Amino acid sequence: MKAAVAYKHKAPLRIEERPTPEPGPGQILIRVKAAGICHSDLHIIDGDWEDVTLPRVPGHEVAGYVEAAGPQVAHLKVGDRVGMPWNYSACGHCDACIEGEEGLCPDHESTGVTVDGGYAEYLLAPADYATPIPVTIPYEEAAPLFCAGLTVYRGLKAASPKPGERVVIHGVGGLGHLAIQFARLAGTHVIALTRSAEKAKAALEIGAHEALIIDDPVSTLRELGGADIILSSVISQSEVGRLFPALADRGRFVLLGAAPGTITLDPFDLIPKRTSLIGSAVGNRKELREVLALAAQGRIRARVEMYPLEQVNEALDRVRQGNVRFRAVLTP
Repeated sequence: MKAAVAYKHKAPLRIEERPTPEPGPGQILIRVKAAGICHSDLHIIDGDWEDVTLPRVPGHEVAGYVEAAGPQVAHLKVGDRVGMPWNYSACGHCDACIEGEEGLCPDHESTGVTVDGGYAEYLLAPADYATPIPVTIPYEEAAPLFCAGLTVYRGLKAASPKPGERVVIHGVGGLGHLAIQFARLAGTHVIALTRSAEKAKAALEIGAHEALIIDDPVSTLRELGGADIILSSVISQSEVGRLFPALADRGRFVLLGAAPGTITLDPFDLIPKRTSLIGSAVGNRKELREVLALAAQGRIRARVEMYPLEQVNEALDRVRQGNVRFRAVLTP
């Protein structure tokens, strides 16, 4: 099989031939039809996360079908449409797993991070952690839902949005364009925050009620009464401290973008206003099924650019430069 492999940090991925794996007990072999490119993949490839070892096949937004099933797999069969998210596997019996928080399991494995991922023609996966994909969702649109869609869905749930609240979506990219749609479904007043006139226009087309194109939005948001929720997918820790004062009383700031650095907050923006800073990561398997159900109903949709596997390095560069509208997807 062909696979795109990271051998060295900050170096182009190599396309190489590898043996096609055979599924063992409890495993399936997924024929990958689409693999989304997440900014987390860049952190892995560029060496921003020191605990990731190379070589590695990246990719944790995987959509395809079951090519083969190993022994002890009864609930999936050859031809079933399935995908794999960030959460590749977990122990299944610790407190976190019992609560449906397998991402917090001490034995948790991550697709494309601790095990090889979906930048390849095939992916070997534990059947219990593969999620069925409704037939109405094209593979290339399903793939981004396995991380980008699931991450913003979980983040919004963590902030408990109420109808009519002002929700600011900070960053209109792979995550942000889906966050706008989920926030709109929640009945909130959606304000997109971007520095690009093109993205502001797109945000309005996707469903935002307003789009702000300003370098310092705090005063504008305060004039509107403040943001009840700010959902930020921007990879910049300094942006948190800059935007946090724009929260209304009891406002919630949800941080999804992860990068090395320190967040600095003024306690007088936290304590008197009773605001909160919430860190949120990818959701669980139940929430992923909820996301896919909404997509199957046509209530949300990932906007993608598609690239053959051989153009992986070109696609990664476009993601680095912020030129993708809105999610780059490889089609092995």
